[in-house]
Amino acid sequence: MPHSSVTQPEPVALGADERLVAVATTGNGRIDQHFGHADSFSVYAVGPEGVRFVAVREVEHYCQGGYGDEDKREIILRALADCCALFVARVGEGPRARLEKAGIEPVDDYPFGSIEESISDWYRRAKG
Repeated sequence: MPHSSVTQPEPVALGADERLVAVATTGNGRIDQHFGHADSFSVYAVGPEGVRFVAVREVEHYCQGGYGDEDKREIILRALADCCALFVARVGEGPRARLEKAGIEPVDDYPFGSIEESISDWYRRAKG
């Protein structure tokens, strides 16, 4: 299936008080990728019982050698539409504003941290 045809993410069954968050990672258990360079996002459910991995959502990266492809950014936003936050190493001001407008909190103050620990800490702070 071509990436450009992504319209809705696959539904994820969530437990009580669980929320979905996405992570830009190179796959080494760390939040270590820039929003515009990600070819995929790992999706986790987080709630009172902890953090669990649920899916990988593949996309075409947004950054195209110094500028962003707006069509690709919209496809990424659709792929992450059911997520309440996106953990990234870095995100530019334009994409940050667009994520916020879509109801997705860009989280870039946990760069290079352990994914599960960072998500857990973020969740505790958000609930507190």
